[in-house]
Amino acid sequence: MFIISTLVFEAVVSETSEYFMEKEIDSKLQTKISDMRGVYELGGIDLLTKLIEKRSAQSDAETRIYLLADADFQKLSGNINHWPAGVPRIAGWTELEDTDENPNEYRFLALNLDDKYYLLLGLDTIKEEELEDYVFLIFLGAVLFSITGGCAAGFFLHHNLKNRLDLISNTCTDIMQGHFSHRIPVSHTSDEIDVMAHTLNAMLDRIETLMDGIRHVTDNIAHDLRTPLTRVHGRLESLLVLTKGDKNRQLVESTIAEVDQLLMTFTALLSISRLETGELETNFKPIRLPHLVKDTIEIYEPLAEDKGQQIILNDALMSQHTDNSRSSGDKPLISGDCDLIAQCVSNLLDNAIKYGPENSVITIRIDNSDTHVTLSIHDQGNGIPEAEHKKVLERFYRVESSRNLPGNGLGLALVSAVIHLHNGNMKFRNEKGFQVEVSLPIATPLRTTKI
Repeated sequence: MFIISTLVFEAVVSETSEYFMEKEIDSKLQTKISDMRGVYELGGIDLLTKLIEKRSAQSDAETRIYLLADADFQKLSGNINHWPAGVPRIAGWTELEDTDENPNEYRFLALNLDDKYYLLLGLDTIKEEELEDYVFLIFLGAVLFSITGGCAAGFFLHHNLKNRLDLISNTCTDIMQGHFSHRIPVSHTSDEIDVMAHTLNAMLDRIETLMDGIRHVTDNIAHDLRTPLTRVHGRLESLLVLTKGDKNRQLVESTIAEVDQLLMTFTALLSISRLETGELETNFKPIRLPHLVKDTIEIYEPLAEDKGQQIILNDALMSQHTDNSRSSGDKPLISGDCDLIAQCVSNLLDNAIKYGPENSVITIRIDNSDTHVTLSIHDQGNGIPEAEHKKVLERFYRVESSRNLPGNGLGLALVSAVIHLHNGNMKFRNEKGFQVEVSLPIATPLRTTKI
């Protein structure tokens, strides 16, 4: 738009310059012919003839044409021999373009003197055109400089604006990923973006304060209630030993199960909070994910068998390394907290068993790329509607179809917090059932030295 505007402005200036130069030439011719008419009226044809002869002998006569002719347009005086071809033999203005015979361009003004004589004045416009071209070149250079400077300035401003907007976008992405303490950088230029950054940072401060308040209240409630519930749990177990009668024992056992569920809820709630705030102490070390998954399967197989379910492990890593005759020490490792990863796998496998139909198959697959190890758990249940994939990662959120089943809505929220802590990601797929796919970055592999 800037370039188009500049070119339009250049065209307007060029046309305007040409117009005023033509006006200047016409003014000169009009003035001179008026002066000569005055001489004719004052001293007659003889005085006018002498004036034309004098003017024709001047140094600038090459760029000027003087011709005084009689009624038959025969020369009486002047610096040309005959009336120019192409100039009408009447009073008025005429302009002759350059030709092979006449390389110059002239602007003529003819005057009828009492129907006895004709006076013709001409002015070579080449100098004016050269001046016009010179002005055009100067202006063209200025335009090119302006365009170049404008493009350079535009590129700089665009680059600077893009960098600042990228900083805002990256900060927002970090905040969405749970880094609530991050703030938008301020350049201290006091421009509109800085004003917006200050406003957004103030809003983020307020949101973080409110979230911290809610989190602290929730944590305090969970912490304060967990201790008395633990005491209640212990007393109920003592009561169970003393209770006689099947009905009474069943009542106590169901109460203990409810208390256990509450304790699990509070424990999960505190774990999620500590994971999100970084307060949970972790012990990161290299982990062989296939071994951990196999141990978890062994724990949950009896629960799956009660529903007639079969758990199948497709360990692509094991197959790959077996085919290549490589030792298990060459398998890709992940770096993480073994207890947290185990809890993550347990929650996902427990969900697959809980929400998968009876007499179905649960398929677990472990793959790896150059940078990540991927664990996928696929059951044959109804899954989670795609519109609720993000919502199930929120605390206490439960899909409507699963509200009649045991659970507290914290399992996937805890898994999400663990995966985020390990710089991984989690995806859901509704393909012939429901599939959860967890991807974790590969750590530096262990190296063994043979002696």
